[in-house]
Amino acid sequence: MLFTLLTASSSDNTYEDLSNYVLLLEDDVQLAEKTMKGISDSMNRLIEKAEKKQHNNLLKLLDESVAFDGVVTFNTDQIPSLFSVEHVNSWSLPIISLTCIAIAITDIHKDRVDNLFKSVGDGLLYTHLVEESLNRESVYVNIRRATVKGVALRGLEGATDPPNFLLISGNQKSQASPLATVTLWYEVEGIVNEFNTSTNREHVEKENLPPKVIAANSMYQIAQTIIRTYESNNLEITEDELFTRLSSMIADILAACLTNIPRVVRVRCRESAIEKREASVLAAVDLLGRTTEIIKRLETREPPNMVLIGWGLSMSGIFI
Repeated sequence: MLFTLLTASSSDNTYEDLSNYVLLLEDDVQLAEKTMKGISDSMNRLIEKAEKKQHNNLLKLLDESVAFDGVVTFNTDQIPSLFSVEHVNSWSLPIISLTCIAIAITDIHKDRVDNLFKSVGDGLLYTHLVEESLNRESVYVNIRRATVKGVALRGLEGATDPPNFLLISGNQKSQASPLATVTLWYEVEGIVNEFNTSTNREHVEKENLPPKVIAANSMYQIAQTIIRTYESNNLEITEDELFTRLSSMIADILAACLTNIPRVVRVRCRESAIEKREASVLAAVDLLGRTTEIIKRLETREPPNMVLIGWGLSMSGIFI
């Protein structure tokens, strides 16, 4: 990469050989060392500028993730999908679903809710980038539409309520039990049932599923998973404990996803279309700078020895 940090010392003024990363205009015409140094210095200045744009709210949320337990325990496989199509998961969709449930819990201090909103909003910028860079098949494009158009932007950027079609009105929120609030979320199954009725339950390709239906099905499975986890073990939980637990799960899933940022940077630097390469490399440089602290905090973490089947990404950042 052009922006690989130099390994120079002020005494010998020797630099790492970066010539293999440069697209030459003519065969056998090598760039002078001075030119190479100028290119590298330019990239490093851009990185340093971008480093001033760290997302502090997101960093605070990631600090709540000490392992990837939330990813390991987040498993909706035991809850059947509301439609026959095998669902392909993503990073962003469960994050959004869990966040919508968390902010619907009553009696949580507004500052905590606002901080979660801001943190997740920042995190989604990067989860979408990871998915866009590493999952380019049409089925993943459709899932991204579900998160961006159907849920994410309306629900988590500058808003104070869940998305309209998943909204719980004030008089619906339960004052008796935090799990009763979660129960309301799987009322979204009506959205999927309406879709099934309109299609006579005929097979629909995953690429053609409406974003609203994908989002509703995700919400249903996640809400049911949370309820079964606590009710099957006869566990009592307060609203504060549930909010904390959901926040921790969100942080773990975000952290697991963001371990893929270095790979995204490499992919962006290898843009094959020459006319797009400069812009792609500059975007990669900016991303590297803006996520410096995220990368530092996650690079020492040991991901669990598992692969998220259907998520398209492994915990080690290797694309399946």
